[in-house]
Amino acid sequence: MQEAIAPASVRPAAQPSGVVATRGWRQALFGVPLFLKVLVANCVVVLLGVGLGTWFTLTFVASPNGDVRWMPVVLMLVLFFAGSLLINAAVLNLALQPLHSLERTVDRVAAGDLVARAQPVLFPDPDLARLGDTLNHMLDVLHEHRGQLQKLSEQVLAAQEDERKRIARELHDETAQSLTTLLIRLKMLERAKSESELQGQIQELRLLTVETLEAVRKLAVELRPATLDDLGLVAALDAYAESYGSRIPLEVHFSAESLEDDSYRLPPQIELVLYRVVQEALTNVAKHADASTVEVQLARSGDEVLATIDDNGIGFDVVEVMRSRERGLGLFGMQERLALVHGQLSIESQPGSGTHILARVPLHDMVF
Repeated sequence: MQEAIAPASVRPAAQPSGVVATRGWRQALFGVPLFLKVLVANCVVVLLGVGLGTWFTLTFVASPNGDVRWMPVVLMLVLFFAGSLLINAAVLNLALQPLHSLERTVDRVAAGDLVARAQPVLFPDPDLARLGDTLNHMLDVLHEHRGQLQKLSEQVLAAQEDERKRIARELHDETAQSLTTLLIRLKMLERAKSESELQGQIQELRLLTVETLEAVRKLAVELRPATLDDLGLVAALDAYAESYGSRIPLEVHFSAESLEDDSYRLPPQIELVLYRVVQEALTNVAKHADASTVEVQLARSGDEVLATIDDNGIGFDVVEVMRSRERGLGLFGMQERLALVHGQLSIESQPGSGTHILARVPLHDMVF
C-alpha cells in the first residue's frame, strides 16, 4: 500500500532557524520600554558623532604644521547637528507610535466615536501596550454601560406611560365612579320624604365618602408616601412592609437597628433612595423569587447605613440576570439610584439558595 500524503495546504512550512532567531531578536529589541529605546538610540547617535567627528578632525581639519582650518570645522558642526536632529526625530517618531495611537483614539472618543479602540503599532512598548489594553477595556465597559442606560431610559419612559395609564384608569374606574355615586345619593337625599329615610341616606353617603377618601389616599401613598416625609425612613419602610405583606401571599418581616432614635433624620435624598431600593427589591421578590418569607433589615454600622433584603426563594444566576433586558434593568436601576448618593449594591444568589441583597450608603457628610 502507498502511504497517504498530506496535502501541501495543511503541512506547515518549515522555517529556517535563522529566520526564527531574527524574528525573536527583533521582537525583543522593539519590546523594550520607551525610556530604554530613546536612551540607547541617543547613545548610538552620540557615539557615532564622536567617532565621525574625531575621524573628520584628524583627516581634514588638522594640518601637519598645527594650523586649524575653521571652515571644515563649521561645516562638520552643521552637518553633525542636522544629522543628529534628523536621527533623533526619526527614532522618537518610531518610539512614540504607541502614544500617537492612544492620542488618536482619545480624540476620536472625545469627538463621539465610542467604537474607537487603540490599535497595535509596528514598534510596541510593553508599558504603553498595557495602557492601551486598559483604555480599550474601559471603553468597552463604557459602551456597555451606555447601552444599559439607554435601555433603562426606555424602560423608565415606558413605565411612566404605564403608570399614567394606571392612574387615569383608577381615577376613572374608582374615584370618578364614587363621586358620581355621591352626586346621585345627594339628589336622592333631596327627595327624602321621612326622617328615617333621610338618616339612612346620610349614613350611606358617609360610608361612600370614607371609601372614596381611602381610595384617593391609597393612590397618593403609592405615588409618594407621606410617612417618608413626615416620620422618616424607618416608619415608612415599616408601614410599606406591613402593607405589602397584606396584599400578596408573602411574609415580610422588617427590623431596624441603631436607627430608631428620632433625634436625627437621614438626608431626604438618602431616605428616598433606600426606600425605592427596598421597594424594587420586594417587587422583584414577588415577581420572580417564588419565596414565602422575606427579611428586610435597616441598620447603621459606623459611618454608613445598610439595607439588607433576604428571601428564601428559588434564587438566580446574578451574572446572567444582570445581562437580561427585563430583570437586569431592575437591578441596574437600583445600582444607579445608589450611585446618586455614593452607595453600592451587593447581590449574592445562586439557583435554589435564595437571594441576599445589600445596599450600603456612606454617611461621611452627615452631622448628628
